[in-house]
Amino acid sequence: MKPLAAVTMVWRDYWYFEKWVGYYASQLGRENVYILSHGADPEIDRIGQGCNVVAILRDGLHQSFDYARWRMLSDFSAMLTQFYDRVIVSDCDELLMTVDGSPLVEYPFEFQENAAGAVGFNLVATWDDEDQGALISDSKYCVFEIPHSKPCLVQRKVSFGTGGHGIMHDNFELLPGLFNLHFHFANWREMQRREQERSPLVDETMADGVKIRKSPGQSVGIVGWRRRSRRFKRMSREMSNIPELSMQDCVELCRQEASQTLKKMGDGYFTQDRGMEFDLKKFRFPDGFAVKI
Repeated sequence: MKPLAAVTMVWRDYWYFEKWVGYYASQLGRENVYILSHGADPEIDRIGQGCNVVAILRDGLHQSFDYARWRMLSDFSAMLTQFYDRVIVSDCDELLMTVDGSPLVEYPFEFQENAAGAVGFNLVATWDDEDQGALISDSKYCVFEIPHSKPCLVQRKVSFGTGGHGIMHDNFELLPGLFNLHFHFANWREMQRREQERSPLVDETMADGVKIRKSPGQSVGIVGWRRRSRRFKRMSREMSNIPELSMQDCVELCRQEASQTLKKMGDGYFTQDRGMEFDLKKFRFPDGFAVKI
């Protein structure tokens, strides 16, 4: 058995995907990185060269696509646990990181359940940020995000819900010393381009009148694709009012708070209680942080 692998599913999103591959290739080695490409794509093949790229048929887009996508990631990661002790499962705009910058393979990953998670933060650029290319810079803030405090590591089969924000008929804890970095808002130019590209797909899909269950694990996740610019503007306005803490203190305090939100819903879905509210907090990566992206 090998210690650790990472898997994602991607369609286009080249800027985000390149950051994801670069990080996990350096952390785990390209031979331990797995990519499900939603449709054959030479650019995905180029960025993922040396990794394990599997092209999945792309034939239209259904309202329940995001739910189906996470079922696929559930099954694929379960297969990988036959060969790896643990598997990181994430979107291509998320990175599992250690708070001290040490390599992931050195983290003990001690947990008893089938899955474990990490406290979530949004990496947010400012409108005047000129360093759009680099993820880690002193011009970007990491802002506490309860919905992204989610399961992202499996050691046995689990069933993820929409967006990977929870698991069915199971539970997980948020491990100390780790955080889940959601960097969708780290490059506002790329975020706008992505939204403009995907919004017509959402409109077309939602127009067909197909209905699916609205339980927490089976929501219509793709609707959020056309709301990101609005959310980024709101976060940018709020940024100056959010207290800034040291990185290690912020991650641990927010982990404790996010852990209080975890609960099992009526349908057996274990996720965050988004009705619970905590004050937002932020940190910046310290000078000399070991990870460079």
